[in-house]
Amino acid sequence: MQQYRIQQAQQTSVLHDDKQQFIEEISALRSMAEVAGVAANLLAELEVFKHEVEQVDSTAWGRKEVRVCKRDDLVCLSLAVLRAFNSRSS
Repeated sequence: MQQYRIQQAQQTSVLHDDKQQFIEEISALRSMAEVAGVAANLLAELEVFKHEVEQVDSTAWGRKEVRVCKRDDLVCLSLAVLRAFNSRSS
């Protein structure tokens, strides 16, 4: 029984670290977007997305499909930032 609790605690810690790293990735993308001068609405969208991820509880974050969905959302936002930057550069 104690081994199970230790394993659960370790898994929770790993998921927490994974979520924190993901939030840091969102923050880094937002910072780069701000420096690149992309539209304010895209910066706001990144901020809302970061807040949404922060609100996801550990149980939900533990489900692979939730993490994959959020990763897909981040990829879409990253592409939007790149497009916005590219359109400013042209």
